[in-house]
Amino acid sequence: MKKVKAPLKRIFLSSIILGILISLSFDRFFDYILNFIKNNLLISPFEEIITILIVGIIIGIIIYFFIDVFLTIFAGKLLKYMINELRAKELLPSKFSVKKNIKSGRIYEEIVNIFNSFIHTFSLVKEDKDKFSKTIQKYMDPSLKAEIESRKAHEIYLGGKKKIATIFFSDLRGFTQLTELHEANDVIEILNDYFGMATKIINNNRGRVNKYIGDAILAIFEEAPKYADYIDCDKAIIAALDIQTQFKFLLKKWKDKIDPTLNLGLGIGLARGEVVLGNIGSEERMEYTVIGDTVNLASRLCDIAKSGQVIITEEIYHIVENYVVIDVLPAIEIKGKTGMHNIYSVVTRKMIV
Repeated sequence: MKKVKAPLKRIFLSSIILGILISLSFDRFFDYILNFIKNNLLISPFEEIITILIVGIIIGIIIYFFIDVFLTIFAGKLLKYMINELRAKELLPSKFSVKKNIKSGRIYEEIVNIFNSFIHTFSLVKEDKDKFSKTIQKYMDPSLKAEIESRKAHEIYLGGKKKIATIFFSDLRGFTQLTELHEANDVIEILNDYFGMATKIINNNRGRVNKYIGDAILAIFEEAPKYADYIDCDKAIIAALDIQTQFKFLLKKWKDKIDPTLNLGLGIGLARGEVVLGNIGSEERMEYTVIGDTVNLASRLCDIAKSGQVIITEEIYHIVENYVVIDVLPAIEIKGKTGMHNIYSVVTRKMIV
């Protein structure tokens, strides 16, 4: 760090100039001094000008010494107090200190050093914040990230709120065999390709990934606000069909690059209803997730779905029946619910003109 010296010469010259300007103003105090000099020294008009300048210089020197004494006594105490407080609050390094006897020039240097330390500290904080922000957005739901950043630390608490949403569950078929027969790097590459593709499609259709569970994806398509012109479950279906299509291209890529005998498939289940969305866990360890019967139902439909299928509930079908072509599947029993429940496999989405 470049050492900065106090501009004592400039302060001195500024004080002299200020003193001369004061002397030229002929205020009452200076007028009294000038009359006293005239009466006692009998100076000529020419000498009067010289006298004014000399008295002005003297006044400037007095001003300079006043500034010097002020900085040394008052500013010195204030500086030490500031340093102690800033160190206590860890805004300055604990080793940061000043000498007991501080001269005015040294005070200037210490003030500059404090500001330099501030700038350095804030730069490090900003660098860490930017690094954390860029890292955390890869691990966290974007809406959760935005919510956490908008709140203070004490405002992050356990709890959630009820919402209507379409829950998306997808799961790879044949993944267990894949992990047994292939190297870890190949397995990770396949998962990353699949997660990357699916996440992008989900985001593009107003959904968001809540979590990756092994080789499964749990995503949420929240009910559209009143001013929006889309249906959450329709967007979820569009995303699911697109993911199934893109998965076929990825499978071809993996067969060409990794193993031509690769046997992988993808099943997807969609359910719509009331869910609880929020922070769940403990004060020490929280997880932002979604729970409820709708989530369990989507998971159940995902388990039933065969490779290439997108299975939806009867509720979703009644909302989008004019937009989709479906196959009717056998009704199923759902754990915790009475009776049989109708389910449907989406073949394609109709073109809307």
